[in-house]
Amino acid sequence: MAVLEDIRKKGGILISIVIGLALFAFIIGDFLPGGRKNRGGGRSFDVAKVAGKTLTIHAFEAKIEEVTNMYKQQSGQNNIDERMRDMIHDHAWEMFINETVMQQAYEKIGLTVTPEELMDMITGFNPPPLIRQSFSDPQTGEFDRSFLMNFLKNKNTDANYEYQWNILEKNILEQRYTQKYTTLTGKGVFVPDFMAENENQEINRKVDFDYIVRNYTTIPDSTIKVSADELKAYYKKHKKQWQQTASRDIEYVVFDIVPSDDDRAAAQAWIEKIKPEFEEAPDPVQFVRLNSRTPADTRFMTREQLPVQVAGLFDEQAGAMAGPYQEDEAWKLVRLAKTENRPDSVKARNIVIMPKLQTQDSYREAVTLADSIRTAIEKGADFIKLALQYSADPAVATNNGELGWIHEMQIQGNPVMEPLFNMKKGELNTMDTGQGVLVVQVTERGKETKKVQIATLQYNITPSPRTEQIIYSQASKFAIENRTEKQFDETSAAQNLNRRMATYVGENERQIPGLPSARQVVRWAYEAKQGQVSDVFSVDNSYVVAIVKTIRKKGFAPIKQVVAEMDFTIRREKKAALIAAQLSEAAAGAQSFSDLAVSLNLPIETATDITFSSFSLPGAGIEPQLIAAATSMDEGNISQPVEGVNGVYLLTVRQIVEPEETGILQAKERLGVTFSNRSMQESIQALRKAANVEDWRSNFY
Repeated sequence: MAVLEDIRKKGGILISIVIGLALFAFIIGDFLPGGRKNRGGGRSFDVAKVAGKTLTIHAFEAKIEEVTNMYKQQSGQNNIDERMRDMIHDHAWEMFINETVMQQAYEKIGLTVTPEELMDMITGFNPPPLIRQSFSDPQTGEFDRSFLMNFLKNKNTDANYEYQWNILEKNILEQRYTQKYTTLTGKGVFVPDFMAENENQEINRKVDFDYIVRNYTTIPDSTIKVSADELKAYYKKHKKQWQQTASRDIEYVVFDIVPSDDDRAAAQAWIEKIKPEFEEAPDPVQFVRLNSRTPADTRFMTREQLPVQVAGLFDEQAGAMAGPYQEDEAWKLVRLAKTENRPDSVKARNIVIMPKLQTQDSYREAVTLADSIRTAIEKGADFIKLALQYSADPAVATNNGELGWIHEMQIQGNPVMEPLFNMKKGELNTMDTGQGVLVVQVTERGKETKKVQIATLQYNITPSPRTEQIIYSQASKFAIENRTEKQFDETSAAQNLNRRMATYVGENERQIPGLPSARQVVRWAYEAKQGQVSDVFSVDNSYVVAIVKTIRKKGFAPIKQVVAEMDFTIRREKKAALIAAQLSEAAAGAQSFSDLAVSLNLPIETATDITFSSFSLPGAGIEPQLIAAATSMDEGNISQPVEGVNGVYLLTVRQIVEPEETGILQAKERLGVTFSNRSMQESIQALRKAANVEDWRSNFY
């Protein structure tokens, strides 16, 4: 098959490399601006700033288009839903920023890849894996150099070929830049002896120890006072720990658009009214296609596979009816269409013929070729040889075009697979898939049993326009009458409305809990003031009224925002000081650790095989300070009070098992591999942080 098709079929590899180069685990997002608003003043076309360099919306949309086209070619899908557009948008953004940051770094250190170097990589003795995979012989899987050279000579004669090659070349170029940069950063990795020794100690030095704890809860909060001056002093000293990005807390009332009792009655009336007409229809399946709210299910089923409500039809004659009955949010009426002896499954093989170009002439050529192959096989030609020669399926080299056993219950709505069950063993057919043509042969048929085909007429219970208007009126009334935060809270609580909260919502978020498509709500929240109530939004089959509860600006959180957290921390520190004094006094006169525990009326807990890298302790949970103290003490001593997460501890080490010297070499090797693997990713993260990326996407999307 043409190289273009090979590249398309192997697009998953190309996508993987792009993601690997970008070093981000997103996959794909919105490639057309959804309503723009210039809030940026003089930067009306700027979408970002990276290390002082502004990037335009036009450049970003070019990247979105590139990623979108890559996704379409890899997936074979031209229609992209909103969720996938969001994923494309996010992935394109990360690539866009990452490539800018890295290109600046390459330029700064003088890192280049010349055209001659790139061509030597592609046509040299050892071409990159992507070239090998894209230009391999489909029958042998081996790299075909003549295939590559012929493509390079002729790629400019076809726009599709040239576009595919440009993507391929761009990713090979970025791969080379990444390889060079990774080599440079990797050369800077060195593990000194002391670090390997510390690693060996942290992982392999084990201790057994006993401990006692007096919890902070033993001191009532009411006995501890925290003054305003203490809060101010603590905030000033620890201000950096409250650095934050811009975010919003939003509360919102959701008015779900659901069917009313009148809608349910109307659905039942419709199904009952149409029942006589359905009963007299000469072709019940065709009647369902024309009148049902869901596609007709034309599969044949056994008694066990029938829905329980209509299982009795299995023993009836064609034309028998069941229903109407309600199932979930739909009314159903079922008629027995046919009874046949059929196999539950068939075994088949196929040859996939794809048009070389997306034109009608090219498609007609594919149809003609498929017909010729079918005729040749009917006259005795070898199916497998023709499959290996002509099939566009990349798996044909290993499966000879075999599809295996196909079960009828797994192919609902598949117009390509359904006809297979009407074909005899050995029979050939050609099938148009809309994207290409299949030459299909049934090679085995399963054991035949009695099966029935039913025609299900379904009428979904959906909200009528009048119902939607009533629900909108309810939402609008709530929004108009509750314009203050107090009114919003009191009314939503009194009426027991469906109230939800989204916290720490970023400026570019598209989803909030329960609302997958909430971009318009988020954009409003960043334009609104704290305590402001919105008008009615139409979101995901519901109407929404929102209020901004909290506004956090980029920078340091104001003191009033973190008062509760500081109060809790200061209060705990004061409790820790009081408890530590009590424990120190008791320990000073203790003859042994067991005597100390008795005097304090505290139970002794035991921990064994604890290392510095241990995550938690039995009976204590996550207590890093206690673990650090235990793994750094000598045997037999009673520790100083250790302030932990849950209380203040005293401990004594009973046994220490020192690590083997051989562990140092192993630790050194392990750290070397770890640091080398982290060097590229962490260097990019550092470069992005230093670039001080400013994100202005919300001006456009």
